[in-house]
Amino acid sequence: MPFDPQSGVVNLIMGLAALATLVTLVRSRRTFLDRAFTGDGKRLATQVAVFLVPPVVVLIHELGHVAAVMAVGARVTSFHYGFFEGSVGFTGSLSPGEGWFVSMAGNVAGALTGLALAVVGLAAARLRPGIRYVLILGGTLQVGYALIGYPLLSLSSNWGDWVSIYDARSTPTLSWATGVVHVAVLAALWRWWRGTVRHSLFAVGSGEADRVAALRLAVREAPGDDARWLDLAGLYARSGELGLARATLEDAAGAAPTARIHLARVRVAIMESRWSSAVVAAGEGVEAAGPDDAELVQRLWANQGLALASMERPTHALAAFDRLGPPVVDDARVRYGRGLARLGAGDAEGGRDDLEAVVRGLPEGNLLGIWAAARIEGRLPDPPDDSDRPNYLRRSGSPPAPIAGV
Repeated sequence: MPFDPQSGVVNLIMGLAALATLVTLVRSRRTFLDRAFTGDGKRLATQVAVFLVPPVVVLIHELGHVAAVMAVGARVTSFHYGFFEGSVGFTGSLSPGEGWFVSMAGNVAGALTGLALAVVGLAAARLRPGIRYVLILGGTLQVGYALIGYPLLSLSSNWGDWVSIYDARSTPTLSWATGVVHVAVLAALWRWWRGTVRHSLFAVGSGEADRVAALRLAVREAPGDDARWLDLAGLYARSGELGLARATLEDAAGAAPTARIHLARVRVAIMESRWSSAVVAAGEGVEAAGPDDAELVQRLWANQGLALASMERPTHALAAFDRLGPPVVDDARVRYGRGLARLGAGDAEGGRDDLEAVVRGLPEGNLLGIWAAARIEGRLPDPPDDSDRPNYLRRSGSPPAPIAGV
């Protein structure tokens, strides 16, 4: 990255953060290097990846510029390295193509360095989890910055390497070719991130590396077995990684499009409040159901009704709920959603009956019961009592009604 007038402030702030991270790393090195990778170790590893890896990559970036300047026969006149940014000055008569080469060289060097770090972290299973996590996360972040963050920053502010790289007036052929390659590389990296990197980050960071590896191997060996997909997605969902669970289930829907897979997709979509996705997945599940999937079909209709009720489409929601029978129709979540749909459709008495049944059937203090009681009164629940929490952790509203999982 070339020198920017405001980079001194950035260097000061980032430098202090890097120094604090280094001190913490020295003091907590046993936690960082422990084979049992804990939450504290993961937080420290994340700090190292964010604050201590960039200075190394920036140095290699600038050295890439130096090597390119020397390769085209120019002379380096200055070298500025500010840990988180830098610049190289040179003299010599360069053609537009040579100028493009010098600008590109540093970015290629930085991106390849980040890629190498990530690849080593992914491949070196015997390394300590903390070190692997730093290599994978730090390397991935540097690749992302080199190919996405820095180009956007450079082009939007009209300074830096990418202004020269994409100077279509001076180097039209090179600029257009760069754009094509740039898009292709980003597409390949996205597939790599989605298919490998984020799964590995979870595996290393959660301490579940062996289990994740075994489950992913099981999926590869029998991609048509929906149970194996559900085991892997369930591990991610229980760990709070709903994005990974969703991606796993989307892959499963292509390899094993069973009603059970689609039901799991619906549940995850509802957990993420992606109502339209839940409606679509429920419809696909009903279409994929076989003669022995009657109970699954009931649950698919129930979840579709809940999603439609949350989208304030009461008529369509009631049509889905009308397809239900015992025991699913008596589920408190279903009655809550149907109550909202009935109220939305103008059936005040029916809606109130459903919501009152929810309140009666759940223990006092149950969150869904609290929501039902508030809806009967035409209001939202009060925020929870967070007086024992710091101000920045106090919630201004109630957590959402727990309707997922039918």
